[in-house]
Amino acid sequence: MEKKVLVIHGSRFGQSTKIARAMADALEKADIPTELAELNQCTIADPERHSGLLLVTSVRYGYFDRNAYRFIEKYRSWIETVPSLAVTVCLTARSPEKRSRQTNSYAKQFIEKSGWASDLEVVAGALEYPRYKIWDRLAIQLIMKITDGPTDSTLNIEYTDWDQVREAAERFAGVLRRGW
Repeated sequence: MEKKVLVIHGSRFGQSTKIARAMADALEKADIPTELAELNQCTIADPERHSGLLLVTSVRYGYFDRNAYRFIEKYRSWIETVPSLAVTVCLTARSPEKRSRQTNSYAKQFIEKSGWASDLEVVAGALEYPRYKIWDRLAIQLIMKITDGPTDSTLNIEYTDWDQVREAAERFAGVLRRGW
């Protein structure tokens, strides 16, 4: 049985899922087989089936999905032995200067809280006010006001830099080919 890279996505409004799928597609184009899975309490990494990990998780109201932390804690010994990449998705990364693990406060928080030691990519998400329920929209508008972002509730803005996503997947493919 051929091992696959486990591509896990934790998404609240769907952008992290889109990013995970795009990265999985790029890996597949590089002849690296993948298995796409949703991040939840039942997500399983199987060292017999999985040769690496790509974890795509988003920030909502300043917090990552607790299932990301649970998964890392549960599978830490495996994660530390295979090529791994975490992709954090957040709206603060709409500014290019906030797209690194050194400059993005959420990336720093993720690394500190999870103990993540492998590669990490910070990617901008999407702002889709019309999709949000009233409380989500109001909370996001408040956050955007505080961070000098757009607050017009009719806006749909995709901040994701798809070239960055593709390039991150290509770099990870190189790591996977070298066997870490």
